[in-house]
Formats: sequence, structure tokens, C-alpha cells
Amino acid sequence: MIYIYLILLACALVITSLSKKTKLVSYATIFTMASLVLLAIDIFFKLSTTSSVILLNGIIVIDGLNFIQISLISVVSFIVSLYSHKYILHEIHEKEIETSGVKIYYLLYNLFVFSMMVVASADNIILMWIGLEATTLSTAFLIGFNRHKLSLEAAWKYVIICSVGIGIGLIGIIFFLFSTGSSSSDMLSWNYLMSNFSFINPKIAKYAFGFIFVGVATKAGLAPMHTWLPDAHSESPSPISAMMSGVLLNLAMYFVIRFYLILKNVPGLINMRYMFLIFGFISLFISSFSIIRQKNYKRLLAFSSVENIGIIAIGVGVGSSLALYGALLHSIIHAFAKSYLFLISGNILNVYKTKKIENVKNIIKVMPINAVLLIIGILVITGVPPFAAFISEYSILISLISNSNYILAFIFLICLLIVFSGFVNVFIKMIFSREREIIDKKHEKSKLDRENIIPLIVLFSIIIYISLFTDSINGIINNAVRVIIGV
Repeated sequence: MIYIYLILLACALVITSLSKKTKLVSYATIFTMASLVLLAIDIFFKLSTTSSVILLNGIIVIDGLNFIQISLISVVSFIVSLYSHKYILHEIHEKEIETSGVKIYYLLYNLFVFSMMVVASADNIILMWIGLEATTLSTAFLIGFNRHKLSLEAAWKYVIICSVGIGIGLIGIIFFLFSTGSSSSDMLSWNYLMSNFSFINPKIAKYAFGFIFVGVATKAGLAPMHTWLPDAHSESPSPISAMMSGVLLNLAMYFVIRFYLILKNVPGLINMRYMFLIFGFISLFISSFSIIRQKNYKRLLAFSSVENIGIIAIGVGVGSSLALYGALLHSIIHAFAKSYLFLISGNILNVYKTKKIENVKNIIKVMPINAVLLIIGILVITGVPPFAAFISEYSILISLISNSNYILAFIFLICLLIVFSGFVNVFIKMIFSREREIIDKKHEKSKLDRENIIPLIVLFSIIIYISLFTDSINGIINNAVRVIIGV
């Protein structure tokens, strides 16, 4: 299956470069992303009989942990490619982009997804780092795709901050390789290092992890290194916001966790998990109070991503099996729920032509289908039962209490309540308020309400399935937990 994906990717890139037909370029990308879903399914069945899958002569090694990332990238990128098809046609119709810009969009989209797949699947540390840097380059142009002043500023801010962060991460990787005391190429293999860590120098490795954590966590959107994220996610085209928030942040966190898996086994370095706790709570605290101050609904969703990445980091930092289960489940539900919400925000933006919260009113009348889907999305992302985010957050909260971290558990709960109140206060007004003076009469009930609804229905179905039948994915999550714990 991996060869099918690579062949389709090559074909998509050629078609994108040569074809002048917008729909053909779009369909080529959709078929390429569909092959990724089939690849993930193929890997799933292979992992049911073995602990890891080795492809391309060992260049790719997939275990229970990175399988989650591969699955999320595959499914979300496919759904977003479906959404992008009509989104781009609408942007052309509205003269937001020129037809020639379609090629650039899909070329960068394919390179973005391919770069993420490299990070998620590569066994080589340097290859992973190259993939992570490649995501920065491809998404930078996508953030500034509309070429508005604010989007271009956001793109530059993103490039500068994330490139510095990834550069710091590279310094950490160099220190890490130096700590092994060997120049063998085996030192670049995750698979090898997971079982051969006794020769790592803990004094050097400690500083190496500090650089790696701070550098790559910048890309993950952990506070206080998150300053690029609200601008980038709010100014990007909505499909790109969905991809960045839904899967790219998770992927950067996965990169950090991979190093943690090796170094936590080195004597004297087990306490490195506290870095996840510290930065996780900083992210949760800053984002919760930022959410209630937002006047732009896409920026609000962006700060929600900082909050959710913080929750994942806290779960990893607590380190118990239950907390790790919660962190991984949260990464899964956040990937789908946040992608879902950003795509809905794209539909709202297409109708209301504004990102200002105060100028969006009475969605329930103007866009009834999107309004209902938005209400569900709010309940999911804020952790209201019976949705999966409630299970994940509850698992982490109980783990904090079980470890006698009562103060941290209290802070965790208060921040979640603040986020919930912020979301409800903003979106209830947007959905149900009847102040109509800012809405053109032709939008009394918008025809665009049904325009790009199928991708949302697909994401909605996945979210509901995961929430109501969480047991069905427990095996996948528990396999990843075992990889982290080292069982």
C-alpha cells in the first residue's frame, strides 16, 4: 500500500504542476489522500499480529504509538481534501484567489501531508527533524495563501518563531547524539535506541532533552512558546487551520515524546516528565484566560488548541497508565473535533464575511445545519459528557488526584470550567442572538449552509462513534500506552 500512496503522490504532484483544470487537480489530491486511509487500514491489520511494522527496508518503523499519528494524519487529511474541493471553488468564485493559485494550494497541501507522514513514520531521528522542518516551509506559504496583510504577517511570524524553535531542537538532537558517545548510524534509529540506552551520558542527555523540549514544543504550541499559533491558525484558510490544529500540533508533541521514551529509561532522568507537567499547566492556564477575552472566533479556536495540547502534555507528565490513556484519547478526539470546528468556522466565514464574534449573529436561522453541528462541536471540545473529551479529561483529573496532586487537580478543573464558560458565552450569542442589523437580508437563510456539509457529517460521525463506542479503540490506545511505559 505504501507504494500505491507514493505513486499516487507523484501523479498528484505532476497533475498539479501541469494541469490547468481545477477539478482534476483537486480530485488527484483526494485520491492520494484516500490511499493514505487505505495504508492506515493495512497497517492496522498488520499490527494486530506483530508489535511493529517495518517498511522500505527499515526506513519506516510503525508501532502502537506512531500508528495513532499516522491514522489521524490519513483520515483528517482525506476529509480536509474533500472540504478543500468546494472551499477552493468558492474562493475562486468570490475572487479571493486566482485560478492559478489552485495549483500552489494543492501542491503545498500534498507536500505538507507527505512531510507529516515522514515525521510520523520515520525510524531515523534526522529524517524526522527534516520532515518537521518541511512542514514549516509548506505551511508557511499556506498560511499566507490569501495574501492579505494579516495573513502574510502571521506567516512570517510563524516561520521565524517555529524555525528558531526547530533550530533549538536540532541543537538538542546534536547534544543527544553526542551523549551516546558513538558515531554509529545506529544512534539515529529509534528502534535501536529503545533497547540500547545504557551507554547514554545522563548529564549531557539532560541538557539535550531541555533543548529538544523547548524547541519542538514551540511547534506543538505549548505556552509560553505559543505566540505564533493564534495568528497562524486564525489567518490561514480554514482547511489549513483544521490540518495544523488537528494533526500538526499532535505530531510535534509526538516528536518530543519519542525522545522522552528513550531518556526516561536512563538513570537520573526519570524526572524529565515534570517538564510536560510544567509547560502543560502553563499552557492550560494562559489559554483558558485568553479564550474568554477573544473577539475573533478563529483565534478563540486557536487558543483552545493551546489548551488541549496542554492537557495532553499534563497527561504525559503525570505518567500513570490511566493518565497516558487520557492523553492519547484526548489527542485523538481533539484531532477530529478541532478539525471539525475549524471547517465549520470556514463555512461561517463564507457566509458572514467576518471573523469578528460581535458581527456573527443568529446562525441558527441563517445556517441551521451548521448551527446544530457547531453546538455539538462545542460540547465535544469542552469535554461535556458523554463525549470522549470528558473521558480523557476525567482520566487525567483522577490520575492527578490519585497521585495526591490535589492543588494541580483543582487548577486543572478550574481552567476547564473557565474554558467551558468562555465557549458557551461566545458561541451561544453567535448561534442564537437575533441582532440582525449586521446581516444582509439575502442571508436570511443562506444557500451556503448545505454547500460543504458532507466532510462535516463524516467528522461528526467519527466523533460520535469514538464517544459512544470508546471501547472499540481502547486496544489501539492501550498499545500506544504500552510503548510509552515500555512494557
